[in-house]
Amino acid sequence: MTITTARKRIATALGATAAALMLTTTTASAAGTDTIITDEPGFFHYERSCKTDYAMTLTKKKAVAAKGNDGRCAGHVWLRMHGDAWGEWAHDSTSVTRTSPKGKFTKALIKGCEDCHAYTVYPG
Repeated sequence: MTITTARKRIATALGATAAALMLTTTTASAAGTDTIITDEPGFFHYERSCKTDYAMTLTKKKAVAAKGNDGRCAGHVWLRMHGDAWGEWAHDSTSVTRTSPKGKFTKALIKGCEDCHAYTVYPG
C-alpha cells in the first residue's frame, strides 16, 4: 500500500466518522428542542422547535397520529406500529390512522419528520 492510498483511506474513515457523529448530534439536539406537553398511556402530545404540534392517541386496536396546522414545520407526521413485530413507517402531511382488528398494538412511534427523534407511546 502506498502512502497516498493509506492517507486516502484514513481521510475516508475520518470523514465517515465525522458524518456519523454529526447525524447523531443533530438527532439528539433535535429531540432536546421539542416540548413534550402530554405523555401518558394512550396519548402523547408535543411541540417541535418549529412551533408545530404533533399528537397521537393509541389503544390496542387503533392509532391516530396528527400534525397541527400551526407553526412552521413543512414535514409530515410519521407513525410506526408494533403488534407482533414492527411495521413500516407511514406518513402524511396531516394525519395517519392504523387499526388492528385483533387488538395487537403494544406500542407505537411518532415523529415529526423523517430524520426527527421518534417518541414511544403505549396504549391507554
